[in-house]
Amino acid sequence: MEQDDLHQPNDKLLKATFSNPVNARAFFQHHLPSQLGPLFRWDSLQLLPSAFIDPQFESSESDLLFSVRFQETEVLLYILFEHQSTEDPRIALRVLAYVVRVWQRFAEEHPHPAKLPPVFPLVLVQGRRPWKTSNKLADILEIPPQLARLLTPWQPALMYHIIELARTPYEAIGGTPEGILAMRILKAEPVSELLADWIWDETLLPQISGDALERFLRYILNADVDASEFLRRTRRIQTQPLNAKTMTLADRLVQMGREEGISQGRSEGRSEGRSEGRSEGRSEGRSEGRSEGRSEGLSLGQVVAMRRAVVQALEARFQTVPTGLVEAIERLQDISRLGELLTQAVRAQTLEGFVQNL
Repeated sequence: MEQDDLHQPNDKLLKATFSNPVNARAFFQHHLPSQLGPLFRWDSLQLLPSAFIDPQFESSESDLLFSVRFQETEVLLYILFEHQSTEDPRIALRVLAYVVRVWQRFAEEHPHPAKLPPVFPLVLVQGRRPWKTSNKLADILEIPPQLARLLTPWQPALMYHIIELARTPYEAIGGTPEGILAMRILKAEPVSELLADWIWDETLLPQISGDALERFLRYILNADVDASEFLRRTRRIQTQPLNAKTMTLADRLVQMGREEGISQGRSEGRSEGRSEGRSEGRSEGRSEGRSEGRSEGLSLGQVVAMRRAVVQALEARFQTVPTGLVEAIERLQDISRLGELLTQAVRAQTLEGFVQNL
């Protein structure tokens, strides 16, 4: 797996949502095979540590392990979240390896004659297109037909339950409001539908906690969506608790604009500082040239980023911004003044009111 796939925010969203036993219980009750779910004592559901994964996979795999009771027997429910852009034709082999690790850990903690608990593996797939891969280990084994009757009984057998978000309609996703919205978000991201009505469902959003709402909005804002479109979408929310959240988002945009300016300024400052430092250093001294170059580059980067943030905030609030106003903003050089204007841009009631403060 490529390094870019590590520490994915979708992993964190999944774990943060379904580490909550209430969300996990509703998810299992809705998405397990219909003949299996009613047999379990769901009040016994517990989240277990998934420390059986090898150290080299700790940052690249996203999985959850639960225990639940059937009568007096413990059953383990294992979820592997698969978010790679391409499907893994041998994922059944990976699932088998994880199930074996679960049993190995159990065996270390429960000496003989304790028997191993059954494990139900479930693979949750996020992707743009449905998979063609079989969910049976037997289908990736090459056994000549003449030997199948003799060899098959000696091979490990495994089948995993698969939930493909690409095949699951938004309305078919079940569970708690928080669980449903998390799954919808994971489904929507690969197909660029994070601003669609299914995600901003006001029959569900008012029912989730403030922490969950913050988590969802942060996830969407950090995804590949236009910040102006995102702000416009938040302002279409009608219910009052969510309306109140809009100003918090606006404040966050201000902070993000400042951080972007600092980051970009440092990058441009280093580049420009090295160039000017080398040139001026020949005649006036390398130290002074590098220092002045970094300072000027940092200031320039901040100014450019803050100008852009002000214009984007105005576009989000008022749809269009007159060309003359954009040009006036682009002439400003004072980073502190631009910061003040960014705050005013996200709070202004009218475009005319903003212009009066320019």
